[in-house]
Amino acid sequence: MEVTNVFFPGYSIASGLSTYEKLGEVCAKYGKKAVVIGGEHALNAMRPVLTEAVKGTNIEIVGFEWYGGVASYENGERLLGLDTVKEADMIFACGGGKAIDTCKYVSMQSGKPFFTFPTIAATCAATTAIAVMYYPNGVQKDVFVGPRPTSHCFINLEVIANAPEVYLWAGIGDTLAKYTEVPFSARGLQLAHRDELAVVMSEMTGTPLLKYGTKAMQDVKNHQSSFELEQVVLAIILTTGLVSYLIDVNLNSGMAHALFYGMTVLPQIEERHLHGEVVSYGVLCMLMMDKQMDELEKIYKFMKSINLPTKLADIEVKEDELEPVLDSAITKYDIDVSPYKITKELMKQAILDLEEYNKTH
Repeated sequence: MEVTNVFFPGYSIASGLSTYEKLGEVCAKYGKKAVVIGGEHALNAMRPVLTEAVKGTNIEIVGFEWYGGVASYENGERLLGLDTVKEADMIFACGGGKAIDTCKYVSMQSGKPFFTFPTIAATCAATTAIAVMYYPNGVQKDVFVGPRPTSHCFINLEVIANAPEVYLWAGIGDTLAKYTEVPFSARGLQLAHRDELAVVMSEMTGTPLLKYGTKAMQDVKNHQSSFELEQVVLAIILTTGLVSYLIDVNLNSGMAHALFYGMTVLPQIEERHLHGEVVSYGVLCMLMMDKQMDELEKIYKFMKSINLPTKLADIEVKEDELEPVLDSAITKYDIDVSPYKITKELMKQAILDLEEYNKTH
């Protein structure tokens, strides 16, 4: 029998500095020096917050470092060579998914523990061990799974409520994929306990979105923390991250993500569209392919209510651009395990059928 090792991340969620009241206690056993690595906007937002948060603790911040703009092995290696990273006992990963995923690589290669401080709720990167890596030009390269997820995730709703609303919007889109892809990929399989647990938990990735998502989007537009925002943020960052971490990597995604990664061959996708935004479009394509028409109608209506993309034009893609997209998508591991073989032809037909569906709904 294979050994199963599961390490759950802890989390703190509040609004404002109270989010970090346990920071010193949580981090104390890992050392005294931390380096903060993140995106430019995240570092600007979190520098004063974290500087204040470590006061009165034994934690010293030895530097704030930009992650490089792309989650790439090249940026990871650059960071590993910095004196501040070498000096630190732990890594504070700050920002969005690409910054945090880069920190996972740095953590894995250096052996230093990492803690996450998401400044947006666009993906589940802050609580899962999975990292999506890209070539330096922004085209998706591969995925790796680290030995464990973050030791603790600090979620400050005030910071997230003051981030551009587009990130929560994209996070909702990405989380709709977890809600639909995991049960689809796992359908008909005999599952290990952790995989079965993840499938059951996947229901709680989507239910809060459909119930509270519209209100949460309005609250972010008004820069307000709220119960509804908390439920949606936890669904995006925590529940989805736990599902991603628990489920076998081959069951963790499906056609929606394969289609997104295929779309990254188009420059307009990388330049002007967010991961979760495009993935949500792929969710509708997958549901159309699988003829889950009741689920399609429910999610389509919700997506329309918050203006997530439902057709090619919404993501600036034309039908005559689909060939290289599909050629790339069909090679992705995301569709290796499915209830039936997903072909290029099935993908294309689902896209065309969804275009027709948009004309009458």
